[in-house]
Amino acid sequence: MDIKRNLILVGLAVVSYLMLLAWNEDYPASSPTGSTEQSQTVSSAGSNAEQLPGLPLSDTQPGGNENDLPDLPVSEEVSAIEVVETPNAAQLITISTPKQIVTVDLQGGDIIGLSLPDFPTSIETPNNPFPLLRQDSGMVYVAQSGLIGRDGPDANPQGRPLYQSAQSEYTITSGEQAVDLTFTAQGGIDITKRFVFSADDYLISVQYLINNRSNSSWQGNMFGQIKRDDSDDPSQTGGGFRVNTYLGAAVNTPDDPYVKYDFEDIDDGVESLETNGGWIAFSQHYFLGSWVPDSSTNNTYTMRRSNQGQYLLTFVNPPITVAPGQSGSIQAGFWAGPKDQYRLDEISPSLGLTIDYGLFYFIASPIFWLLTQINDLVGNYGVSILLLTLVIKTILYPLSAKSLKSMAKMRRLAPKINDLKDRYGDDKQKFMQAQMELWKKEKVNPFGGCLPMLLQMPVFLGIYWVLNESVELRQASFILWYDDLSQMDPYFILPILMGAAMFVQQMLTPMQTADPAQAKMMKFMPLIFMVFFLWFPAGLVLYYTANSVLSILQQWIITRQVEKSYKPKGS
Repeated sequence: MDIKRNLILVGLAVVSYLMLLAWNEDYPASSPTGSTEQSQTVSSAGSNAEQLPGLPLSDTQPGGNENDLPDLPVSEEVSAIEVVETPNAAQLITISTPKQIVTVDLQGGDIIGLSLPDFPTSIETPNNPFPLLRQDSGMVYVAQSGLIGRDGPDANPQGRPLYQSAQSEYTITSGEQAVDLTFTAQGGIDITKRFVFSADDYLISVQYLINNRSNSSWQGNMFGQIKRDDSDDPSQTGGGFRVNTYLGAAVNTPDDPYVKYDFEDIDDGVESLETNGGWIAFSQHYFLGSWVPDSSTNNTYTMRRSNQGQYLLTFVNPPITVAPGQSGSIQAGFWAGPKDQYRLDEISPSLGLTIDYGLFYFIASPIFWLLTQINDLVGNYGVSILLLTLVIKTILYPLSAKSLKSMAKMRRLAPKINDLKDRYGDDKQKFMQAQMELWKKEKVNPFGGCLPMLLQMPVFLGIYWVLNESVELRQASFILWYDDLSQMDPYFILPILMGAAMFVQQMLTPMQTADPAQAKMMKFMPLIFMVFFLWFPAGLVLYYTANSVLSILQQWIITRQVEKSYKPKGS
């Protein structure tokens, strides 16, 4: 048995398995609508009732009102309440910044629309900003927030508060600006819901300012909630086979800084958790929506599916109390934008993990840093990928050289091995014994090229995830028709070049099998990989093509060195 050949095949199988597993299992497409049984019961307020968090009644209290609202905050456990909310064009306001175009519904003060001007929907429509949050017939994905608990206006049986705004449109061109929504609750409680927007950031601060002008204390809990249906990922575009990156919820827990829950996990039920600070997010390819509460508070996080089939990712703060004649405040941050690794790490040390590099995160992170540093110098991500390939090949040269020297020595022995095959015919046992003696005599280690090759595989996989996950490559141009490196090559030029380069590599590599059927199968490997890569993002194929070309150059140089070392001196 040719152990070296089998080790190489096992290595290729492991890489292929990890990649396919990542696509189809760890990063599945969204589950089909209605894949699980769900209750058909809705509140008497109407079939369009919406789910918000609440604080449940104790078993000794009478039942709640028709909307299942709590009467008293007897428990900090989070449950659902249903209230009617029908957005009306007359009660919508718009806030425009260079980074975001935000639509806020004055009924409750929720963000029901948010587009990203720096990220067009497609190359063909540069003036169409990508709609991250939306609420229409195509998708429901909104960011809700409010005050619940004993005196919270969002727990009012009559419906959520209708805020007032000084303007219907706001434009922010530089710095930060606050947009205040005001509401006066019964008894003289002035509540200001303040949004603070930045002209150069995607983090929105949501603050509640409570001015208690009544004669009794006020108590309530702030909540933030992401509501989304199970629509497919709109940032997954392009034809052919596409890599299914993760689509679903993520949360920070005391035991694990980054835990994922896809739609099926939430359907099966997810236990609530409490942690100081933390965050909860909805992740899709390239973009993220995340609530980040105050790091000094002990927050409760829940995930569940509503009666209407929408997924609710919620945090609830502990109650705050404002004495008569006093003022109080509470706040949280909401990120709605691209997965900017370094900015997310500034907001929370673990929030950057939502850029999911998988098992080889510790390798992918420095590779991403190197890619961005190179691009800062050259200003073209296609050229940056080529230079990144050159740098990595240089760093890995000692490992590559050892592997290639072993292959060159094996290639030099190929004629002698063929003579042994002819001499021993079908007697495979004698052939293997003679081959082992030849390797020993020529001081050739048949395993010498395997370990260095296996050691490089985590680097290749790390590069794969960097090029697949980095929003920086979305609509990044290179040359000619390559105006979006995150999309497949429309003319398949790069995959064909990669297949040709792999074929040349194969011609320079000795065939380490005596089985004609296996040898024939190995010859088809370049064609198989070429077809496999036809629908991959162009940036990823560009890397593998450049890597193959540089490998050919290295192999040619090292083969010449090995051949020269066997020539007699003076010849």
